[in-house]
Amino acid sequence: PERVAQLRTNAAYFRAAIREAGFAPLDGETPIVPIIIGETADAIRMSELLLEEGIFVTGFGFPVVPHGTARLRCQISAAHTREDLDFAVRTMGAVGLKTGVLR
Repeated sequence: PERVAQLRTNAAYFRAAIREAGFAPLDGETPIVPIIIGETADAIRMSELLLEEGIFVTGFGFPVVPHGTARLRCQISAAHTREDLDFAVRTMGAVGLKTGVLR
């Protein structure tokens, strides 16, 4: 029960923090947090740059999702620390600015 509670806490924290950083995560309570990026090329480029920074997220777009709704798929774990989540949010924000996804 403690791990499930921690997982829910981590997922809610990450969703709120990533939204505060300027991204558009889909609403939900699951530990899978899709972040809408828009263009497929941008989602793929962000996933590549994030991997270079030590963050593994999957970027995908059309034909898996409709045109214009490409996304990053983040999977949160009960094992992630608050520091891990903060690092991910900071790094995603920096990469979002670098790629022009965030302004």
